[in-house]
Amino acid sequence: MPDKDLQEQIDEINRKLDLLLEETAIQRQSREAVNDLVDDVAVIGKDVFRDMVNQLDNAGIELDGDAVRTLVIRLIRNIDNLGMVLETIESLNDLMKDLAPIVRQAGLDGINKFHELEQKGYFEILNQLSVATDTIVSRYPREDIMKLSGNLVPVADTLFKLADKGFLEKLGAISVALSEIKTEEIEEYSVWRMIKELNKPQVRKSIGFIMAFLTKINEQNIRKQ
Repeated sequence: MPDKDLQEQIDEINRKLDLLLEETAIQRQSREAVNDLVDDVAVIGKDVFRDMVNQLDNAGIELDGDAVRTLVIRLIRNIDNLGMVLETIESLNDLMKDLAPIVRQAGLDGINKFHELEQKGYFEILNQLSVATDTIVSRYPREDIMKLSGNLVPVADTLFKLADKGFLEKLGAISVALSEIKTEEIEEYSVWRMIKELNKPQVRKSIGFIMAFLTKINEQNIRKQ
């Protein structure tokens, strides 16, 4: 029985030795492959370096060995920074890929919007405004145009007042009345007829309106003075 246990231990040791020898052989083969690769790369590197030196020599460029060594040392020293730069470039590339559909869609939306504005005639209106501006600039002196720009605030105030509904209704009534009056059909009024017309309520109210209108104009002139 002891002999059997001893034999099993010897077999186990032999098995482990075989595994160890096999692992050693694999590592030796890997080392030899790496050494062969290093030798091949060294040969290729020497050929590439020799060819580069010849090309630089033919181009009349002198290569400073110290400068090259300094550059290589700096590259090795900043290898982490170079890695970060490459990672940043990769991130930017991924970002551009993500943004490409958004930018493309925004461009299509912009083109469609410009087409819609063109169909509605906005660009034609802008062109006509440009023509009108050129006409104004060519017709009026620069000093008058500068005065106009200085009076833009009063002009804007007037436009805002024109937008008032009550004022527009009054202005509309005045325009309708003026359009209905025909100069050739206006009758002559004698003094006696004018006195008779003054007895009518609507005439007295019209005169009151005219007087109130003239009073307001006079008040505005006094304020400006």
